[in-house]
Amino acid sequence: FDAMQRKCEITAMNLSRQVLKPSAVQLIPLRVFISVQNGRQHLLAYQPAAKQIKSFRIDYLSDVKTGAVYPHFDELRAKLNHSMQFMWGVNCKENEKHLEHVSFTVRVDAGEEHMIRRLQREKRIGKIEKIDNNHYRFLADVYDTNELIPWIRTFICRITQLHFSNRTVENRFKTDLAAMYRMYGIDGGDAV
Repeated sequence: FDAMQRKCEITAMNLSRQVLKPSAVQLIPLRVFISVQNGRQHLLAYQPAAKQIKSFRIDYLSDVKTGAVYPHFDELRAKLNHSMQFMWGVNCKENEKHLEHVSFTVRVDAGEEHMIRRLQREKRIGKIEKIDNNHYRFLADVYDTNELIPWIRTFICRITQLHFSNRTVENRFKTDLAAMYRMYGIDGGDAV
């Protein structure tokens, strides 16, 4: 936080899940994100070696040392702020030419207005459209539709239509749903 306030670069040891040995990284820390689902804390930082903004788990960083003031800090922070309109979680691919579109429609019966409020409250980005008195559609363009899957799953029994531009993610979601139906002895469920 001190480095962000002073707009400084840092060096730190980073323990990656892919590599068992910590490695030194040079970063320009821009923002800290904390997951409301699992409490994980991520540092979103520009990594000059990779020439991109990346996410680093804070609990994987150690031996942090503050360096010199980074002259382009404000530009990087503005770039991240712009990217946040396409981020559901911490994935900031920064490629607006390859945004993924997701939409799903949920059924809301009479007396279940709390579901509409929940959609509005829990969506981080995107918008909600009223289709008719009983159906509402969530739409968003994001860097990574995988990040929405846990949230979308919470609406499974209400989803009447689902579409991902990333067909691989959509097919995996539907395959997982079919496996769940088999596991619970439900033959197919309703078609989505």
